Amino acid sequence: MLSTTREVTTVAMLTAVGIALFVIESFIPAPFPFLKIGFANISSVITLFLLGAPQMFMVVVLRVVVGSILVGSVFTPGFLLAISGGLTSALAMGLAKGLTKSAFSPVGISMIGSLTHVVVQLLLVMLLYVQNPTLLFLLPLLLLSGAIGGFVVGWISLRLLPLMRSLRLYRG
Repeated sequence: MLSTTREVTTVAMLTAVGIALFVIESFIPAPFPFLKIGFANISSVITLFLLGAPQMFMVVVLRVVVGSILVGSVFTPGFLLAISGGLTSALAMGLAKGLTKSAFSPVGISMIGSLTHVVVQLLLVMLLYVQNPTLLFLLPLLLLSGAIGGFVVGWISLRLLPLMRSLRLYRG
């Protein structure tokens, strides 16, 4: 899967940046626990565009697991929501990029991932914890939050990608 030392190093660096952003964002107060931008996802979007979907999945899993260990939330309901949302959003982003080639910019891919993450987390909360369909009233707020977060993460990723490419840290 990782073919060169340069690729391993790039994945490790992007994972470390994602973990740092995850930990930093966990200390930023939010009006509701589920309303966060998701800055750690910058590392996932950049990994997808530089290296591909398999490497992005590695970054997502390592970022969520190690980040959760560092903030003390591993194996909590929040961890289950984070890993489930992270994996399904990575799948959605990987499919969107792979099936459409260059139809989506990092902004579009990030928004797809963010909205997928929001919907999956809401469904899991409804199925596993709350079992109350009135939770669906939060969907418009969550979708708006997800769209804003996805846009911000995608825009930052779009701005960072030329720099990352110029550093030649990857196989491309």
